[in-house]
Amino acid sequence: MLMKNSADWNRPQRSATHVLLALGWYYSEIHRGVARFARDHHWHVTFDFDDLVPRDWQGDGVITLLGAQQQIWRSLQQFDVPMVDLSESRPDVPLPRVTMDNVAIGQMAAQHFLDRGFRHFAFVHRWELGVSQRRRDAFTAELAQYDRRCEILSWQTQRGRQADTRQQRHRWLAQRLSELPKPLAIFAPRDIEAVEIIEAAMAISALVPDEISVLGVDNTETICDCLQTPLSSIDNNLEQVGYEGAALLSRLMAGEQSPTETFYIAPSRVVERRSTDSIAVPHPQVAAALRFMQENAHLPISMVDVFRTVAMSRSGLEKAFRENYVRPPMEELRRIRLLRAKKMLLQTHEKIVNIAKSTGFETSQNLCRVFRQCVGMTPKQFRTQGAVI
Repeated sequence: MLMKNSADWNRPQRSATHVLLALGWYYSEIHRGVARFARDHHWHVTFDFDDLVPRDWQGDGVITLLGAQQQIWRSLQQFDVPMVDLSESRPDVPLPRVTMDNVAIGQMAAQHFLDRGFRHFAFVHRWELGVSQRRRDAFTAELAQYDRRCEILSWQTQRGRQADTRQQRHRWLAQRLSELPKPLAIFAPRDIEAVEIIEAAMAISALVPDEISVLGVDNTETICDCLQTPLSSIDNNLEQVGYEGAALLSRLMAGEQSPTETFYIAPSRVVERRSTDSIAVPHPQVAAALRFMQENAHLPISMVDVFRTVAMSRSGLEKAFRENYVRPPMEELRRIRLLRAKKMLLQTHEKIVNIAKSTGFETSQNLCRVFRQCVGMTPKQFRTQGAVI
């Protein structure tokens, strides 16, 4: 792929497909996704930080991320070429869209905390923007299916006419966190807000993750890995958003009719770090059973091993799970193994038989059977399709 600088917008060769990348909000992951498609399809991509929409650009198509950037849209209207928008917050702009699935992000966050046995939840956002609201609503709706409530902490609602300073937000958030029941699971719509939550928890001497567990979105490694307590975060799959946006533009430039529906790209996974590495189950034997299963799921353990470890009968432990957790123990062990198998399928080139042995399924036949029952496809199909975890 060729990248042009702003000094010369003339095309180096007419045979190439020329695409303008005009991102109102810059995400390197989106850029990588577009670049990956461009390399495979011999595109010439024009991108410039200083002059996002050059007046004398002449090309075949545009990929943009408008968001709230009115000026970019006004500038793009001079071009009579196919365009694709990678944001979902501009219903007033009649462009085909490929964007991240914020509903799925909220649901994934809720399941991540439910899987750890939490009963108290909060959602903290600085500003009630469209993306933040959709993640919040999906998070609370998913929790409601398990009869769990969620406390909404909004600085925008709280601040009123106050000046917006980080110190004020910090004091307000620390006070609110001190008032909520523990252990507490908190979902933040972005990593930068999750950092403020961790710092507020530290200010009131709350242990992260044992008393307050924190999950962000974006998986910005330069943020998540550089904290005293590394931050767990949802990878929102922006590289795939960029790639699929480029693929849609390619089809439009080939004459395909513009779709009326938005294409939503699901998040890929929760990247687990220390900030959510806890089990918030009040029943000690249930908590011990969950820990045992997480630590030994790669081995051919059975429920007999679990019952023996926690010194409870089958009926007693199953009753305790019904009262203190979201699923039965055998179903939980299968979920842990299945999740690990999915990760290995997507992140390694290991043979399926080796994955089965490494995740406690023992044989490829057992792994395939569980995949068909729970996922609706074979492990090979899951890997080939690049399905999300």
